[in-house]
Amino acid sequence: MAWKPLVVCPQPDFHRRLLAALAEAGVEQPTMLAEYPSSGTAGALLEGSASNICFLDAATDAEHAQQLISEFAASVPVVALHPRNDAELILRCLRRGACEFVADPTVEVVRGVLERLGRGRADSSRRPPGEIYCVVPGKPGCGASTVAAHLAIQFQRSGSGPVLLVDGDHLTASIAFILKLKPEFHLGDVVRDWSRMDDDLWSRLTVPAFGVDVLAAPDDPTTRSEMNRRFAGELCAFWRERYETVVLDLPDMRAAADCGFAALADTILLVTTNELAALQATNRSLRYLGAGGDERVKLRLILNRYTPVSGLKREDVKTALSLEPFASLCNEYDVIQTALLDGKPVPPGSRFGASVQALCGQLRQMKAPGKKSASWLTSLLHRKQTVNR
Repeated sequence: MAWKPLVVCPQPDFHRRLLAALAEAGVEQPTMLAEYPSSGTAGALLEGSASNICFLDAATDAEHAQQLISEFAASVPVVALHPRNDAELILRCLRRGACEFVADPTVEVVRGVLERLGRGRADSSRRPPGEIYCVVPGKPGCGASTVAAHLAIQFQRSGSGPVLLVDGDHLTASIAFILKLKPEFHLGDVVRDWSRMDDDLWSRLTVPAFGVDVLAAPDDPTTRSEMNRRFAGELCAFWRERYETVVLDLPDMRAAADCGFAALADTILLVTTNELAALQATNRSLRYLGAGGDERVKLRLILNRYTPVSGLKREDVKTALSLEPFASLCNEYDVIQTALLDGKPVPPGSRFGASVQALCGQLRQMKAPGKKSASWLTSLLHRKQTVNR
């Protein structure tokens, strides 16, 4: 196959040697970055450069490189570059999603890597990496966890492949409550046992509910687990390999941004209501996320419990937040409360169930080819890239 590489390599000598090896191997002129791009820009860089493989320096700034590997690996094969055979570094890169390693960029080595990847792509029936949705409340009590649980179940009902629902809110732990689950294990156990994680252990840490795998939050609200950007990247790479859809329920925008999930997700669903207090808090969440960056581009505003006769109208919400609502979910209090008491999802034929089904369809449509505009990608690529022609 014809390879079009994106090369991220701050080391000048390695950079020159790899470029020469690629040229001798007959590979199309690569897009070269002489410095690491910002987290959250991988999709934009790949689409803007039309690259289908990434060579990435994993050693110059190992921590930043680990997060970038997980972001690039969601879309293309990643070849990790490192000047020495460091077993620990190689293991970390593998967990993040790197599929090949180059310590000495000779033409023979580069050709061998490309041939193996070409054969693997031609023979593989493996599905594309899964999509990750972060569901975040603009204000506590907006119903974000209810939206997350029903959205995950609707994805499963739509036949979209294996679905994972993750409760990342250690304080409220709403997912297990909504679905009446009593799981033995939780996200903290994943953190604790990560060094020996495999498919068998993972299957014991999650619990099935309505066709969805659920990773709960701890039953004890005082339980703490260390979550940082590096570990979040490893988790997302692990999830993408095993699930077509991951719905991650998070407590607020600060948690989503600071732990790295906002940058790693494909879509951020910010859930609010049309009440003034909720919109004021949601506006603060938007300010925390910032006006620019890839996180803001993939943000979708969900107007939950929307009743036009009370609270602000949809157009007023748009004006107040300077953001167009992506979807509105019906206010059907009695139906949702009955489902909560039964520990079941709302009936698909209910007004709320139908609006969640419509939201699922909108999100799936976003994945359709040709739906994205390239204008913001081009401008972002121009700002972020240092191109060596």
